[in-house]
Amino acid sequence: MTTLDLHIARPTHTSVDRSTVTAVLTAVALVLLMGVPALIAPASEIAADGWHGNAAASVSLR
Repeated sequence: MTTLDLHIARPTHTSVDRSTVTAVLTAVALVLLMGVPALIAPASEIAADGWHGNAAASVSLR
């Protein structure tokens, strides 16, 4: 007969797994590489009322 052990013992080591450290460092690097340049980018030179989105290329200028 099989019994189900519902009391799982705590792990004996408390060190962080290498894959967890790699994932955290990768996330921090991505935030720094993509987030910081977006925050320090210059203001847009296009007026908000003159912006036509992706349709601007298909509109003929008169």
